[in-house]
Amino acid sequence: MNYVVLHDASLEYYAIDLVVVLVILAGLRFFSGMVANISLREVLSEDDNAAVGISLAGAIIGVAIMLMGAVAGDAGGTPGQEALLMLGYGIVGILLMWVTSRLFDHLSMSRIPIHDLIQQGNIAAAMVDAGNLIATAIIVRAIMSWVDGSTYVGIAMVLAGYVIAQIILYLATRYRIAVFGRRHPGNSLQQEIAAGNIALAVRFAGHRIGVGLAVTAASGIAVYTIDDVSFSLLVWSAVALAMFLAQTLLSIVARLVLLPGINVGEEVGVQRNVAIGALEAAIYVAIGLVFVGLFG
Repeated sequence: MNYVVLHDASLEYYAIDLVVVLVILAGLRFFSGMVANISLREVLSEDDNAAVGISLAGAIIGVAIMLMGAVAGDAGGTPGQEALLMLGYGIVGILLMWVTSRLFDHLSMSRIPIHDLIQQGNIAAAMVDAGNLIATAIIVRAIMSWVDGSTYVGIAMVLAGYVIAQIILYLATRYRIAVFGRRHPGNSLQQEIAAGNIALAVRFAGHRIGVGLAVTAASGIAVYTIDDVSFSLLVWSAVALAMFLAQTLLSIVARLVLLPGINVGEEVGVQRNVAIGALEAAIYVAIGLVFVGLFG
């Protein structure tokens, strides 16, 4: 009986994947500095801008999560094809992180300049940005593992899934904004983020990541049929939306059980209690992880 399944051919593919991953991460750092028109070395080591570091960390984790989906799929036919596929997925991942950040800034959080706030050192803005990037990457990674990743058609499916993911995450943002507005008349979630409310940012990021985890459960329920990819994607979208709604409802129940008698709106929105914000974030992520375990 063989207890080790590695062989020389597998090691060759693993080596190719690891080298490409390192190249992609290095490219992400260069791309981030170029797009922001800043010197990352100067901002991080001399200015000690923690917000920029948190945002970049979210992008790095996001790209790495996406690449998990790529390497977990079927290998290319030859080492050369494998390298090109991995490089293609990596470039797509970097571009998606950039697009995600821009959409979040100009669509979901349109009333405040998220990226300007990050460059000014606003840690709350950086945390919601990082949470958004990681949540998007979690969903895209699930789609990468769900589709046939050994062909370039898989990349097209990933892009389609990405659009669906952004729609769901946009709905999640509108939900959080509506809840905050109902709890705090005369104030808004975006204004509090701009004012540096870290407790609110932690909760927001946790909710977003929890939604991302719950949505990935759709990949374990919907069946990918290569003969009818459009219908498969439609089914996946419907299940993903249902998972988002179910996660939201269960998180409310879990919060009432775990934090009885606590006015979370007052604690997080007014008193800026990071402890309560972190516990709420943990509840959202925990429910998302349960969904992954049950259905993923």
